[in-house]
Amino acid sequence: SPHYVRCLKPNGALIPDHFDPLMIVDQLRCAGVVEAVRVSRVGYPQRYNHAQFVTRYKNLALKELAKAAKGSRKMKPVDTLVDAIAKKMVEIDPTLAAPIDPKSRSDSKVDLMEVGIQVGKTKVFLRRRAFDILENMRKAYIATATVKIQALARGFIQQRTFTEHCESSLQLQCWVRVIIAERKVQTVRELVNARKIQNAYRRCAGRRYYL
Repeated sequence: SPHYVRCLKPNGALIPDHFDPLMIVDQLRCAGVVEAVRVSRVGYPQRYNHAQFVTRYKNLALKELAKAAKGSRKMKPVDTLVDAIAKKMVEIDPTLAAPIDPKSRSDSKVDLMEVGIQVGKTKVFLRRRAFDILENMRKAYIATATVKIQALARGFIQQRTFTEHCESSLQLQCWVRVIIAERKVQTVRELVNARKIQNAYRRCAGRRYYL
């Protein structure tokens, strides 16, 4: 696609850092930029290389791509991806193309011209409506994937925290049991020693009494 630069006069008073919106819009209209943008939007304004298209939207048809890679028929990944995405787009917005027969859903193909997608030799062309639907599908997939990743991350964090709390509780219980056991041992020792002292005292007192 051609690239060119348009020089615009920001204002009529030649004042820096001051833009007159009406004057700029009038210059754009006179230069044909507005009309060029309108014609581009009516046609296929969004264009991607095959590799870029597959990289950007492959998450929308991972199962179809994996199935096509294992199949006997060799198809380009971009063709498989476009067919799968077109079917999903028709399911989301039935006004894009004629409805698909449920009995032959796996074998039937959607009219890509009606959907607004065209596959060329090196690029994929998208109409504005098809591009908007694709971007909404991609955003929804990313949002769902983000929620799943957050759920897994939070579950891992909670599990790790629970494990740490359990280990801390076990250590605390061990220390408490050690302290209780030491006190019991000390009490038993004191009782045993007290009995020994009492026995010795009674033996001495009895010997003195008899002697």
